[in-house]
Amino acid sequence: MTPYRLVFTTCANQHDAQQLANELVTNKLAACVNLLPKIESIYMWQGKLEQGSESKLIIKTHANKVEEVMTKIKQRHSYDTPEIQVVEVTSGNTDYFNWMDEVLN
Repeated sequence: MTPYRLVFTTCANQHDAQQLANELVTNKLAACVNLLPKIESIYMWQGKLEQGSESKLIIKTHANKVEEVMTKIKQRHSYDTPEIQVVEVTSGNTDYFNWMDEVLN
């Protein structure tokens, strides 16, 4: 196991996603954020089938920053219940991890 994590969230639009990504990287809560500008989501909300366009963020961070990342997402998010999923990174490119360490310290 490594100390690196991927945090997934969605935003209502690309503008909101870019603002959140910029804030996370600027505040050294994420080394990098990938922004998928348009995805289609189908989900149940308050008993109804919903469908809509969203932007997806893949946030690359350290385990010790996950709580701060989740707090920032909840503070800045337009949804009542934002998606926040954290995935443990089990292995990867050591050079990339070294770069993340430099950026996040």
